[in-house]
Amino acid sequence: MADLGERVSEAREHVVPSWTPERERRVHERVVLRLELGRQRRVVALSFATLALIVGGLFAWQRGRPGVALHEPARQGAPVRIGETVVPELLHFGDGTSVTKITLDAQAEPVQVGEQDVTVRLAQGAARFSVTPNPLRTFRVLARDTTVTVLGTVFTVALDSDGVRVHVERGRVNVAWPSGERTLAVGEDAFVPGGTAAPAEPGEDLTVETEHAAHPAPAPSAPAGPSWRVLAQDGDYARAFGRMSAEGPSAVRDEPSDLLLAADVARLGGHPDKAIAPLQRVLSAHRGDSRAPLAAFTLGRTLLDQLGRPHEAADAFATARRLEPRGALAQDALAREVESWSRAGNAETARERAEAYVQAYPQGRRLKAVRRFGGLD
Repeated sequence: MADLGERVSEAREHVVPSWTPERERRVHERVVLRLELGRQRRVVALSFATLALIVGGLFAWQRGRPGVALHEPARQGAPVRIGETVVPELLHFGDGTSVTKITLDAQAEPVQVGEQDVTVRLAQGAARFSVTPNPLRTFRVLARDTTVTVLGTVFTVALDSDGVRVHVERGRVNVAWPSGERTLAVGEDAFVPGGTAAPAEPGEDLTVETEHAAHPAPAPSAPAGPSWRVLAQDGDYARAFGRMSAEGPSAVRDEPSDLLLAADVARLGGHPDKAIAPLQRVLSAHRGDSRAPLAAFTLGRTLLDQLGRPHEAADAFATARRLEPRGALAQDALAREVESWSRAGNAETARERAEAYVQAYPQGRRLKAVRRFGGLD
């Protein structure tokens, strides 16, 4: 046993390292290096955490300010170059939408700025509006009694002593005034006298010439000046209606395009009741024409929006959808039918048609209004 103890003692002396100053220095350097690396990792991790917190806070703050990023206008924008011309900017929005001067006296001001609705008033002069497309937002320009509505386009609006002028450079706009409305495409213009529709010229009621007329009245000599069709194409619907009425029963040809134009002249010229006959003529004599669904839809709009006859309007919208079940107007026709039945006081049918809309168009663009008019909310 004594020999075993001696051998253990000798072995212990061999395994105990000799601690020299050089070994101590190397160990100290390794310890310091590890401590420094650990500190750097903690600093980096803390920096990333702080940055994430700041970014998250900014994002939450931005979301708490609705519409600022996209819609907050700058009252004094920088000059804008259009081709070779530099023009002063009246308003600028965060999504790139801008309003620039055309005349030196132009004045525009924001009326409402929100996520789904932006309204600007043109108070004076002429301005160019470049609206960034956004299907979730409606952009309106108020000019006296005229409202120009767009989703995304470039157009100009001018106020002068005679009225309001609108010209479209890109896209489409809807121009509405107290007695009517008109949709403009690229290159088209509209003029609203005095900011509202002018009174119609005196003349006979609008009638439609048909091949079934037993004793057609002789056409009077055409009055001097542009025809009613030219006036209509210029957007002067009030004068067009007066000229068309003065020309008598032969003024309107019995074919869809002329009948639809005559209806537009009547309803946009301040005489919506006179638009019914030409629209019904399209549906009775030209039902197989590709423009018949448009005639039915326009008839529904006229009956509902301008004449206050919702029951008849519902039938017209239903006809538009039956004529072209998968056409471009089908979804809107069903939605307006729901609205018509609701306004007619027929809640049961309105709900039934609303359920049909929800089933056919679960993500439809008119879903919210359909649910409201159909009593589904």
